[in-house]
Order: sequence, then structure tokens, then C-alpha cells
Amino acid sequence: MERRNFIKKNITGLAGIAVLPKIYYSSKSNFFPTGEKQMLIGTPVIPVYLYEKGIPEALREMQEIGRINTVMTFSHTFQFRQYRKNFGPMTDAAGKEITDVFVKTNPAYYQRKEWQGKKPDARYADRDILDELSEAAKPRGMNVYARILEPYVITGAIPGFEDFAEINTGGEAGKNVCFNHPGYIGYWHSVVEDLIRSHPHLNGFKFGQERGGPIMGSLGGEKATCFCKHCLALAKKRDINASIAREGMKALQQFGTGVMKNGEVPRDGFFVSFFRIISQYPDLLSWEKLWMDSREEQRKRMYKQIKAINPLVEVGWHIDHGLTWDLITRTFNDYSTMGSYSDWLSIAVYFDSIGRRSRNHYEKFYQKLLFGDASPQYSYPMYLSMLGLDPEKEPVLEEHQKKDTPFSSEYVYNECLRAVKAVNKTAKIYARPGFDMPGYNCNISYQQVYDAVTRALEAGVDGLWCGREWNEIKPENAKAFGDAVRNYK
Repeated sequence: MERRNFIKKNITGLAGIAVLPKIYYSSKSNFFPTGEKQMLIGTPVIPVYLYEKGIPEALREMQEIGRINTVMTFSHTFQFRQYRKNFGPMTDAAGKEITDVFVKTNPAYYQRKEWQGKKPDARYADRDILDELSEAAKPRGMNVYARILEPYVITGAIPGFEDFAEINTGGEAGKNVCFNHPGYIGYWHSVVEDLIRSHPHLNGFKFGQERGGPIMGSLGGEKATCFCKHCLALAKKRDINASIAREGMKALQQFGTGVMKNGEVPRDGFFVSFFRIISQYPDLLSWEKLWMDSREEQRKRMYKQIKAINPLVEVGWHIDHGLTWDLITRTFNDYSTMGSYSDWLSIAVYFDSIGRRSRNHYEKFYQKLLFGDASPQYSYPMYLSMLGLDPEKEPVLEEHQKKDTPFSSEYVYNECLRAVKAVNKTAKIYARPGFDMPGYNCNISYQQVYDAVTRALEAGVDGLWCGREWNEIKPENAKAFGDAVRNYK
């Protein structure tokens, strides 16, 4: 079960944990000093778990087991609808709809009233998770961060998104919203304005985007985006030939479909055929860059807006761990350019789930397509090497194919070090070693968690997030996280 499924399941995790003796932190510790130099040791957690568990009890648990000093929860959860049947809302055990907006909203900040997204009769709609969390966290010396994941799929949950749709190579409206549509830009301006102004106590904010660019989409058989009038206008300013880019994306789609669905073997080989398309349609690379830059512009707008309202809010971005397994996506995403509009970056290094996820990605795009000229015996180690990993230290492909197999703590170290070096202190790096994710049968041990956290710290990160979600973590592994933080010198 991936992120898309956990929230619709019953709340599980640490609810049954025994009461532990209170732990007192030394003021001499590198990680829990008094004053402003406290290192961020945080955890993400979903709002429903906090309400079901009880906020004070959840915070006590986090501090005592995981040595947590910062709690981050969703203010809006529209993104989860895109993974549910018929894009339905989350419901409780009795079938009652649960709100998608866990904060109170002020209509004065919205360009369109319906963008508030509130259903008054939904469960928890009358409460504000950030206000309640901040009230309980303050006496414990804990900080509170809000987070939002972009609901980029048009599900009908947010009125008007249909008008903001991307336009694909066939001139059709796609299923996703366009970064550059003025209406979509206005929606986020409204949400951020309300969230930050209505929560002056907020310590931090994180926004996440989890969608890939047009090149990989085309190779996967999809029609590339976005060729709407707003994107075409931006392309013209950059002297990008949209017609060449469009035809190039169509050629990539035909190439990918021919190989993966029809079993075609290119006359001159897979790698050469891929680069021949690029050579014939060079503007497709500029189109990929335009798409990626448009995504970053969304972050830049948010950063500027938040800092103008409250400069004390620490603004950061979720760096999806797809960036750790896809070479093309990595090519167009450079950590070194992000410092000017970032206070911190949340680097996802989910060392348990990456085994299956990267294997699926490798088998689809590399084994069968881009590296199809070589057998997996040679192409998989090369794939790992090109990602900066040591094939000798990671499981072989056959292991991943037999069962869920995690990557090593060296994967965590290498990815964290890559980010630390590239950002070069222009922003903070907060590593997010994910483990115990539902649906993955890796049986992550105490020692694996301890080693992963230790290696992240050795890479020089500025802070840590515990797991993917607190409510997913086994008690012994939450303790391993806390012990690694405490024992690191």
C-alpha cells in the first residue's frame, strides 16, 4: 500500500503503545539544546491520526520515543481523492465523510468563495488542526509545520479545476491542471494567503508536487503536455519552437508504445533510436525544461508570498524520491538552483519502498527501452551506478523481483550527501528516511533504521523527518530513530 492507500484505511500504528517513562533531554545535546540552535527532528503525521489518538498523547509519544521536536501535518488533503474510486472523499468507520480541509478558512482571502473547499457537515470541518496542534505543542517546546501535496489531477473536488486543464499534443484537455494557467495560480494564491495569515503561530510550511514531466510521460505512452495558450506564450518568449517540440513528443510516444506494447526492436538499437529522436526534434528538450521550470515557478511564487506575509515561516519543498531513481527527471532538477527560493528541502529517501518502486521504473523505462540493448545482468548495475549508487552494496535485481527488498543505508547516505553538496548551504537539507510503509513487506529492522538515520546525519543533513508518516511506524523502529539521533556524535 502506497501513500495513496494508507489514509483510507483504519488508523493504525502506535495507538497501542505502552506508556513509557518520561525522557529528559540534556541541554548539552547537539540535538536538544535550549535556544535557537536546536536541530530539527520532526515527523509527518496525518490529521485524522492526531484526532483519533488525541493530540497531547500523540505529542508525548513522539517526544519520548522518537525525540521529536517538530510536527508536520496536512492542512488540506484533496490530493488523496485522486487515488480513490470515483475520486470519493475519505470516510470514517461509520461512513461519514471526513473533511478535506482541516483548518478554518476566511472567505475574505479567496478570489472565488467555492475554493475554500469546506463542507460544513463533514467530520472535523468545524475544527482547526494547526491551531489545536500549536496550542498543545507550545508547552512542550515543539514547533508546528503545515504541509500540502498538490492535487494535480482534476477530480471534481475543487470547483473550476476543469478550466485549468493541460492541453496535450492532440489538442485535447488532459487530466491534470496546468502550472501556468492564471486560474490555477490564483487558486494557490488564495489558499496560501488564508493559511499563512490565519495561522500566525505557524513555524513552517511544506508544499509537494508528485508528477513527472512530458518526456517520461511520452515514453510511457501518454500524450505530452502542456500546449495550452499560456504555455505556448511562455515558449515563444524562450524562442522554443512548439511545433517541433510537439512532433518530438509524439515521436517519443510512438517509440515507447512500439517497444513496450508491440515488442518492436529498433533497427539501430534502443539507445541510438532514443537519441535520434532528440536530434531530430531538439526543441523537445527545451519543452521539458519549460515544464520543469514552470513547476519551480509555482514554488517561487509561494515562497515570495509567504515571506511577504510572515518572514519567520520556514518554507520548504517535498522532493519526491522519484528523483532518486529516474535519470531523466534528475537531469532537469538541479538542487544547486533551489536555494534562492527555499529555506529547506525535504529529501525523501524511503529506503524500504524504493526497492520495488525503482525496480518497476527500471523494468519499464530502462530494461525494456532506454537500456534495451544490454541484458539486465549488465544494464541494472549500470543503472545503479549512473544514479551514484554502488551495485555491490545494493540488492541485485533478482532479489527485488522475488520479494520486497530495501536499499541499504548507503543509498540514504549518497542521496543526502548529493543534496547537501549541491545546495551548498544556500538552504537546509532535512532528510526523510521512510520506513515501515504499509503494503511493503521488507520487515525493516531496528538496526536498519538506526543505520539509515546515522548515515543521513553523517552526510551532513541539517535535520531529519521520522519515517513517511508517524502513524505507520512500528514502535521499535520509532525507538531506533530516536536512539540514532541521541547517540550520534
